[in-house]
Amino acid sequence: MNPLIEQIKSQYRSGSMVIKLLIINVGFFVLIQFIDALQRLQIDPSTPKPVDHRWIDWLFALPGSFEGLLFQPWTIVLSLFAHFGIWHLLTNIIFLYFAGNTYEKFFGPRRLLHLYLLGGIAGNLSEIIAHIIFPAIQNQMFSVVGASGSIMAIFIALAFSKPQLQVQLFGILPLRIYYIAIFFLLKDLSSVGTADNIAHFAHIGGGAFGIWSIQQFWSSQMDKKWLGISLRRKKNKFKVKKGGRPLSDDQYRENKQTKQAQLDRILDKISKKGYDGLTKEEKDFLFQQSKDV
Repeated sequence: MNPLIEQIKSQYRSGSMVIKLLIINVGFFVLIQFIDALQRLQIDPSTPKPVDHRWIDWLFALPGSFEGLLFQPWTIVLSLFAHFGIWHLLTNIIFLYFAGNTYEKFFGPRRLLHLYLLGGIAGNLSEIIAHIIFPAIQNQMFSVVGASGSIMAIFIALAFSKPQLQVQLFGILPLRIYYIAIFFLLKDLSSVGTADNIAHFAHIGGGAFGIWSIQQFWSSQMDKKWLGISLRRKKNKFKVKKGGRPLSDDQYRENKQTKQAQLDRILDKISKKGYDGLTKEEKDFLFQQSKDV
């Protein structure tokens, strides 16, 4: 097999989530260019009417209306990885590389992937909703492609969670990350309603989702801290009696391990769905464990 392909496969298998996302984005770009070139080669130059619909638009571009989305539902995800121009791709993957690496270091690969997907979807849907709500842009024909909403969600989430974090702007100027985040948000706000062919509401919607995701993360961490710190630090407890007789050492250890496994499962569930996502039995179990501390 080609050494380059082997290297790419190795990087995808062993690389970070950011590397995986970069490879997917570049792979989609290559596929899009191949499909577009294939369509151009099928055009008969003697045909008087030019082709007014590209295959790549139908396959990868999110339509500018909910009606269109009903007929192209796959684009709500595929559009997050699609770039039709090389400069659009380059700017996005550079931004994703630096913001994504830092976010993954603090929050892990799974949360990065979730934020990339959900933040991008929220941003793209925000663009559609904005064109429905605001009269100045209601009649504009548009479609949405690119990872910009996803990247904005990641960057804004990082900036709001780590506002004191410093980055080297242009490699020389140290600047706190939240200054850059505010600049980009203001830049998008100042450009909404202009005919610059940029989905500014997708950026704003992605950024808003990034802020919401961090608030949810803090809330889940507080729940986990409140319910988990004392429970995880139980020490020197008396052995539990069963049927009026003390448990053996093996029985005690087995009972403790079972309860700890159940506790860990419930705490993980809280981190994902919040305390309200627990069943009554799970809440009763936590309450009982807190009384035993």
